[in-house]
Amino acid sequence: MSVVAVALVLGLLLVLLVRTNQTGPGSALVAVVFGLVLASTPAGPVLHHTLSRIGGWTWGEVSSL
Repeated sequence: MSVVAVALVLGLLLVLLVRTNQTGPGSALVAVVFGLVLASTPAGPVLHHTLSRIGGWTWGEVSSL
């Protein structure tokens, strides 16, 4: 099974857990594993760059207050 397929399955599982209000340690574990798997897909570098830019912008705005 490819990494993209695993990310897709974990993402669907996470959506299912949230929609059924089954939040707890199990959901947190699924979310962490989903993030780690997603980072190893081809979308990982794009997501990292985007989140870094958003974080930098947010930090700049908060620092200027």
